[in-house]
Amino acid sequence: MASESAWSSQVRWAECDAAGIIYHARVFDWFSEGRIAWLRDHALDYYEVLRPRGVDLLVKSAHAAFRHTLHPGDAVKLLVTVEELSFTRVSFCYRVLTPQNLEVEALSGITEHAFVADGRAKRLDRFAPDIMERFEQAL
Repeated sequence: MASESAWSSQVRWAECDAAGIIYHARVFDWFSEGRIAWLRDHALDYYEVLRPRGVDLLVKSAHAAFRHTLHPGDAVKLLVTVEELSFTRVSFCYRVLTPQNLEVEALSGITEHAFVADGRAKRLDRFAPDIMERFEQAL
C-alpha cells in the first residue's frame, strides 16, 4: 500500500453553505492542503523541491464523493495516498474521516495531475529523474 500522510483541520463557517453544511467546492482546498502535506512528508516539498526545479502538478481532473455532512466546528482528518504514478502523471486519493467515528468516511476523492514544466507536459523520468525516483520510493 502507498505511504499515507494526514492533514487535520476544523470545519470553518466560511467553508459552509447557508444551511451550515460543508460547501462541496471547499473540499478541493482541503485536497490541495493534504497533497502539499503528502509531498512535504515524502521529501518532495512543493515549495522547496518541485517549484524551484520548475516542476508543477497541473490538475487534469478532480472528483469528490460525499457520504456524511460536516458542520462548522467539526474536526476533520484527511488521509492522502498516491493512487497511481506514471512518468507523466500522478493521482492522489483522499479520505476525510468523520469526527464521530474515525473509521467512517465523510467524503472521499481523487485528483489526477500531469507533470508540467515550462507550461508543457513532461516525462518526469527524463526531465527530473531524481524527483521521479523520490515519487517511486514513496510508494
